[in-house]
Formats: sequence, structure tokens, C-alpha cells
Amino acid sequence: MPASPDSYVSPFAPREFSARGAWTAWALVAGVALLWLGLIVGAPLAASAGHEATAFVIYQGLKTVCHQMPERAFWVAGHPLAVCARCSGIYAGFAAAVLAYPLSRRLQRTETPRRAWLALALAPTAFDFTLGITGLWANTHSSRFLTGAWLGAWVAFYVVPGAVEIARQRGARPKGLLAFDQK
Repeated sequence: MPASPDSYVSPFAPREFSARGAWTAWALVAGVALLWLGLIVGAPLAASAGHEATAFVIYQGLKTVCHQMPERAFWVAGHPLAVCARCSGIYAGFAAAVLAYPLSRRLQRTETPRRAWLALALAPTAFDFTLGITGLWANTHSSRFLTGAWLGAWVAFYVVPGAVEIARQRGARPKGLLAFDQK
């Protein structure tokens, strides 16, 4: 025990958030994004390799996030990807932006762009969808993928800072839980 209470540092005192913690949060988001892409591509590869049960589980799992219409999906090894072209673009754009994120911003910065930018990022996807549904434009796999990738890339600039902030809050410890912490 220190000689005076003034020199004691409680184990509950807030700690400086390290760059290592930010990199860990980023690596977790990047790993999940790459795993997700792996599942999307892995389903048709598993089906073509004769692993029907594995493919079935992946397709069923991803059915909760996509309509999985085969005519709207890219095909690999004779089978559709586990999500449509637009969802493929969203997830691929997100993964690419997450991987490139440290090249554009310091990971310890947790402020996000204004939400208006996210709404603007959604505009090309909404425009492509609306024109396609109204019959004014025959959207293609490429237009769906590219507009989805644009949106997914922007989403990374909200998710990565959020993950880093969560890691920061988990790493911080509340002050004043013990009587000798009070000043």
C-alpha cells in the first residue's frame, strides 16, 4: 500500500485508451467482414464440391438478410452466391472500406461523419432500385453491385468508429467505487 492516499491509483481509475485497443477493434470488424464475405462465396463453392449440408446451412442463414433470388445473384461454380448482387456489393464495399480505413483516418478517432452523408450514400442505391421497380431503367447486376458497394463503403465510416468507441468504453473503468477513490 502506498504511503499516502494521494499516490494510490485505484484499479478502477479510467485508463488511457491505447492504439492497440483501437487496432484490436478494427481487426475484429475486418475479420467479421471478411468471414461474412467468405460465407457468401463459400456457399456456392461448398455446393459445387458436394458439401450440400454446409451449403444449405449457409444459404439458410443468409436468407435472413437477403431475398436470394437466383436471377439477381452472381453465380460461382454453377451456383448463385448466398446473397443478391446488391447485397454482395454492400458487403464487399464494406469489407474493402474497413480494410482501407486505417489509411484514411487514425483508428483512435471515433467521431463519425454527419448522418446526412449516409443518406447521400444511400441515394444511388435508392435511385437504382426505384428506377428498376418502376420500369424506367433496367438495372443490372453491375448497377446493383456498384451502388451497393458505394453504400457499404460509407457504412464502414460509421461502424469502425462505433466499434472503437465500444472498445474504449469497455476498457475504461468507472471512478469512485471505493471510499478511498473519493477526493
